[in-house]
Amino acid sequence: MIKNKREIKVALTAIVAIAILIGGVNFLKGRALFESNNVFYGVYDKVDGLKVSSRVVYRGYGVGQVRDVQFVGEHFDKVLVEFTVGKDLEIPANTIASIQNADLMGTKAIDLIPGDALHYAQSGDTLKAQFERGMMEQLNEQLEPLKVRTENIMISLDTVLMALQDIFSENSDGNIRGSLKSMGRTINNAEQASVTLNTMLSEETVRISSILKHINSITGNLESSNSDITRSLDNMTSISDSLRAINLNNSIRTLNSVLIQTDSIMTKVNRGKGTLGGLVNDEELYYNLAMISENMNKLLVEFRQNPKRFVNLSVFDFGGNKVKDTDRYGVVIAESDKRLLSNDSLYLKYPDLKEIRKNGQFLYLLRTYENLRQAEGELKDLKESFENAYIVKITR
Repeated sequence: MIKNKREIKVALTAIVAIAILIGGVNFLKGRALFESNNVFYGVYDKVDGLKVSSRVVYRGYGVGQVRDVQFVGEHFDKVLVEFTVGKDLEIPANTIASIQNADLMGTKAIDLIPGDALHYAQSGDTLKAQFERGMMEQLNEQLEPLKVRTENIMISLDTVLMALQDIFSENSDGNIRGSLKSMGRTINNAEQASVTLNTMLSEETVRISSILKHINSITGNLESSNSDITRSLDNMTSISDSLRAINLNNSIRTLNSVLIQTDSIMTKVNRGKGTLGGLVNDEELYYNLAMISENMNKLLVEFRQNPKRFVNLSVFDFGGNKVKDTDRYGVVIAESDKRLLSNDSLYLKYPDLKEIRKNGQFLYLLRTYENLRQAEGELKDLKESFENAYIVKITR
């Protein structure tokens, strides 16, 4: 019996030790033994010190721990981080799991940055990962331009120092002693130039005195001619007074009257009064004159091309009876109560259009024919373009 109790105690001790061992291992790994949590994942390019049992923070408050970190990917170029969050905490589905510094010592933690999604992430989801650079990395990035600029300054200083060393070197061709000698030679040249200038001035003293005498002479002449100049100015004043005395008011009034009469005439012309006003403002008269001019032009062209149509020679028989010409025929393509204007589309399309007046209508023909058969043949072709075309007999 005692032996059995001892074995039971040993077994219980072993079980308790194993339980303590399992609990300690899970504690070190950040896993709660009897607590159910939501599990989430994040895939990062690097974690920079994030390890198992690192904190998971939500709005500055610890809500979980990192449970596992392992490499994934075909070439193990990604890091998969598994972390837990309390069961009671619901986070939006587009929450960002950002790896950040937890303190100044560089300890890493996962900060959950909530999104604006209307539904919540479920346990086992992979959240969007983000890695925030550490303070040292940010500081290095800020100091990098300063470092580059400092290096450039040091290079420039080194170049300047080398140049100064060459200048003060005794073996250098361009040393400072040579420069001082050049300055001395320049001063000597300036002194020689000053001496030369003084010599020239002393030699030209007589000429300068002569020039001054001429200037004095000119001044004396002007002074002696002062009275003449005064008389000239008085004459100019007299001329100005004479011009002022001219009565310009009458001339201006006369010119104003002429302008008023001219304005009255132009007003009457614009209103259509008088022959000139009617000619300027009557559009129908303008169009009629234009039509007459155009028809005269066409008549002259037609007369030049077909003079026989306008010069008819009467042939008399021996009995004294006049022989009558035969009639002609034409195909009418359009008719109108009023004469068509010269800019009408029909005239633009057919410049050789002929106009005749018959029975109070203006008839428009393309051409005329000697006999009816020719007109009928033309009518068949024109019917395709002008449905209402017809043949008319023209008596000459």
